[in-house]
Amino acid sequence: MSPKSTSTTRDIIRLLGHAHIQPAYYLIPMIMSAIAALFEGVGVTLLIPLLNGFLTMDYKFLLEIPGFESVLAFWPAGIQLRDRNLFLFLIGLFVVLIVLRNVLKYVSSVMFSYLTLRALHHLRKTLFGRYLTFGKLFFDRTSVGHHGTVLADFAQQAFFPLIKLGSIVNSFFSIAAYGVVMFFISWQLTLLAIPLFLILHFSMNFIVKRVRNHSRTLAERSKDLGKKVIEILAAMPLVQMNNAQRAEREHYASISDEQAALQHRIFALQQFVVPLQEVIILFGALSLLIGMSYLLILRGESTPSSFLVYFYLVMNAGTKLGVFTEFWSQIARASGPVEAINAILEDEGKERVPEGHVPFTGLKTEIQFRSLNFSYIEEKEVLKDLSLTIPKGKMTALVGATGSGKSTVVQLLTRFYDVSPGTLFVDGKDIREYTIDSLRTHMALVSQDTQLFHESLRYNITYGMDGIPDATLQRVIEQSRLAEFVAQLPHGLDTLIGDRGVQLSGGERQRVAIARALLKDAEILILDEATSALDSRTETLIQEAIDEAVRGRTTIVIAHRLSTIRNADNIAVLDEGRLAEQGTFDELTKGNGKFSRFWEAQQFA
Repeated sequence: MSPKSTSTTRDIIRLLGHAHIQPAYYLIPMIMSAIAALFEGVGVTLLIPLLNGFLTMDYKFLLEIPGFESVLAFWPAGIQLRDRNLFLFLIGLFVVLIVLRNVLKYVSSVMFSYLTLRALHHLRKTLFGRYLTFGKLFFDRTSVGHHGTVLADFAQQAFFPLIKLGSIVNSFFSIAAYGVVMFFISWQLTLLAIPLFLILHFSMNFIVKRVRNHSRTLAERSKDLGKKVIEILAAMPLVQMNNAQRAEREHYASISDEQAALQHRIFALQQFVVPLQEVIILFGALSLLIGMSYLLILRGESTPSSFLVYFYLVMNAGTKLGVFTEFWSQIARASGPVEAINAILEDEGKERVPEGHVPFTGLKTEIQFRSLNFSYIEEKEVLKDLSLTIPKGKMTALVGATGSGKSTVVQLLTRFYDVSPGTLFVDGKDIREYTIDSLRTHMALVSQDTQLFHESLRYNITYGMDGIPDATLQRVIEQSRLAEFVAQLPHGLDTLIGDRGVQLSGGERQRVAIARALLKDAEILILDEATSALDSRTETLIQEAIDEAVRGRTTIVIAHRLSTIRNADNIAVLDEGRLAEQGTFDELTKGNGKFSRFWEAQQFA
């Protein structure tokens, strides 16, 4: 076994640990396989006296075999020890052994399969659970299509060798049993057969190396294909609007063709194993073993029946030895997926947001940004020396040009990204000291990018909240001005809204997001362009609901339409990541600053 195969095998064993399956669990089916091989070895050994008796038509020689007396303990009383009866006894014993061997092999294979499928199930759950803990920055920098491939395909491919483990264990113990029987028949022939198996091993090793090399490339192409599928299906209107169907079809076809070609090469190499091994064993047996066996028979050191059994064992052992080669080729094929999975299981580069141990029980005084600097990439700062106070129970509006850092302020407050120590405080305590779950429990976010699931309207509104009374849900639907829309749906709240809410208009999606936030009833309400997708009539209705919802709450509003923040207690104007000015609506419109210019531009737009 090559160092690479050894390393991949160790990685697969480690994956079993992540899947909560201990390698020791495989001991029981392995023991069953060993017992099955023992029965098989004894059964094959019985073929020699069966053939000898058949050729000589005399089974009395069995009574002269040392130790056969113990076998005769199973002889039924009252039946004479005649040739015919001895023949039937041997046949019956042979059948019993083979039946027991097959029963044990079946149970062993089922147990191997069950353990491996359980391991696959737990590994997928582990991978998915880890994805849920990664920071948003990790997903900003990686492909969702790749992660889908890791979960759906790579996890199964990584454990595929374990599905074959039952066959490899059965073959191992069978070869061991064959070796004992072969050595018992003729140790000279057995020594002669060893080089034959070595030739078979080294001739197969070349195939395994080729499979391993193709496996890594195949893993990359699978990742590219999954990424392309997700990207195109998610951007179908863009593709169709720009008449790019042909170009995308050709791009997809080129990746798929390359993947299919690699899969075909791997399959062809794997299928080449069995014919090659059979040819090597056949010609080896004919050219080496037959000549030597003939000499042994002439010298009286062996019998034709022993040789026939020996020849059968050599051929069968060679076939079972090919199972090992196929297994190592599966190990090699799994190397690419295993590496991709290990990359997910590693902690480095996952951009997790660290959290403290102090539960956040609610805002008491204020939120403070103190000389905060932040950048997504080191070369470009998004926020620069930002100092801003957000008092409890007040509405604070964030205004600025695109890219000024408004949404970043919200992303930091909701702990999607980490901040430097001593730059963001909640009630005088560094936000990093609070647990993230407790912080988010007291916050509700309505984003301009409304995220919805291909589920019912009820599921999307109550997402993350259990046991919501129907009366409360109905009140929120009316508050968010969804009542008339829900009444028109064929199944009301139980109507499916399509992938990402595609069956809803932009305004309807926004109102669903507002209803979700209102239902959460959090004391800190964050509205990130909450009315950006609404027409004037709907905006007026939603603004009324928002005005009612923000009463008594600490509200942070990112607004493009400045008319919606007239009643804000404080307006902070950001410019290229810095706080340019702040004040009330009247104060800022009377001045000659950036807000005043924004306001004038909108008035004449």
